[in-house]
Amino acid sequence: MTQPSDLPEDSTPRPLAQHLAARLRELRAKRGYTQDQVAKRLAVHESAISRWESGNRFPTGEDLVALADLFEVSTDDLLGRTRQYCQSGAALVDQRLLERLAAAENIEEFDRLVAEHAEQAVWLPVPDGAVLLPVTEAMRWARKVADKWRSSAHTGFLFRPRG
Repeated sequence: MTQPSDLPEDSTPRPLAQHLAARLRELRAKRGYTQDQVAKRLAVHESAISRWESGNRFPTGEDLVALADLFEVSTDDLLGRTRQYCQSGAALVDQRLLERLAAAENIEEFDRLVAEHAEQAVWLPVPDGAVLLPVTEAMRWARKVADKWRSSAHTGFLFRPRG
């Protein structure tokens, strides 16, 4: 069976590979990592990172997951998908805030952090059928629904983030 890595390199532009290449370069630069540092963290050869960032090769599924974990983004984000489907029973967790709360050295620091984020939940259950969207798309979609039901007393409450 032919493996993708066995195929000859093709100069035909591939939109998904090109998006991933640009996103990897962006995320690596944002973190200040070299290609060598990323390669070492993923236990791959530096040339693999170079080929991924040039769009000449595409990482395996395992490497995509490792890249997403390294850069703290979703694989959907790496691949350019703006709509991310949520699995049933999932929760949206503000991991950094929860880590800061856990690392508080005393009750005063804990209480201060809670007070600073009083309008924010540390976690929210995600209902069945929920998707994560860019804020602008969520606002546009919610505005469209709210405009349809403009005379309802509830549209302002239901379709605007609180806080």
